[in-house]
Amino acid sequence: MKSLVAVFSLLAAPALASDACHDLWFTRNAVIDRAGYCFGSPLGQAVFNNGDCTGKSVSLPPQSERLVAEVKQMEARFGCRVNNKQTHLDLDDLFLRYQLWDLPVRDEFESACLGWLGPVMGLRAGHRPDAPLVGQIDPGDYVNYSHIPVGSWTYVTTSGPDWQVTSGGWLDTSLFQEQCQDYAG
Repeated sequence: MKSLVAVFSLLAAPALASDACHDLWFTRNAVIDRAGYCFGSPLGQAVFNNGDCTGKSVSLPPQSERLVAEVKQMEARFGCRVNNKQTHLDLDDLFLRYQLWDLPVRDEFESACLGWLGPVMGLRAGHRPDAPLVGQIDPGDYVNYSHIPVGSWTYVTTSGPDWQVTSGGWLDTSLFQEQCQDYAG
């Protein structure tokens, strides 16, 4: 049985790397999109609307420069090479990412709460209490943790046992004690 689990773990690794690379690509490019960058690649144009872009040379504030540098380091660690000629990004929570004030950075580690036993928890567009609510965790949800926390805040996605993302956003982990039916990762 252990060898079967090891085989499945090895088979899942490239898919995880691809998802992580698409995740990181989105965050890095969303930062420069917000600065007004005009995308020339098919993928950049498909994911970001060039309607409000200002040019190819954009200036980033220091905090955004640090975020882009952090993402580039993670992309190098994962060995990412996203095909910019494609027109689809393999990112299950893309519909949520457009709503975020603060962009998450994918971590190399992943874990999940399988069956949330706590109360309904609001998920925010940013890692601060004044950010608007964009989602929630409901009892029974699977809660996926796969991004680098910012203080007591972490970006999470929710799903059912089928792992199809239903909600997501920034969660302030200082507000609760996690209670789950089971854990993964």
